[in-house]
Amino acid sequence: MAEPKRSLKIDLDELTFAFDNGSPEAEYYLDLETGALLLVMAEGRWHLDSLLSEVSLGEGASAEEVLAALQELDDWEDTLHDAVLVELDAEGTRYLPIPHQSSREGYEDMEAFIETVTDEHLAELLAVAIDGRGAFRRFKGVLARYPQERERWFRFKDERLRQRALDWLARHGIEPEDS
Repeated sequence: MAEPKRSLKIDLDELTFAFDNGSPEAEYYLDLETGALLLVMAEGRWHLDSLLSEVSLGEGASAEEVLAALQELDDWEDTLHDAVLVELDAEGTRYLPIPHQSSREGYEDMEAFIETVTDEHLAELLAVAIDGRGAFRRFKGVLARYPQERERWFRFKDERLRQRALDWLARHGIEPEDS
């Protein structure tokens, strides 16, 4: 049975940025109630764990109670707010982790872009550039000498990322509202 559709106001530019951010230090989450994106840094999670050991709240304290207690500590940082919300989501159903684009998907984007290049010489340069280690760097290096194609690449890549984000939302039964 398909998941029921839910409509959320989501900033698709922000969502595609989250997909494209491959940093293991940063995790993005989609708030399934508001459509907002939350950023949780690995360092913030560590800091939050150490702060939580300083406050004594009963089992099952709400996120609001934990936030209030933490904000009274000297080491509290506003940047930890999102980490608190995600970590204290009791049912684990409000915040959906946003996946990072894989390097395989990025490579497939380069291959697909090369197929659209009409300048045969440039297409050949790009095909050689993506062969082996360092493919992303070499690909960008070749495009740096072709400013119009470089701009076209950015638009092409952005559109593919946007489509991946829309497909991901659809798989989770979410339909973005028109902004």
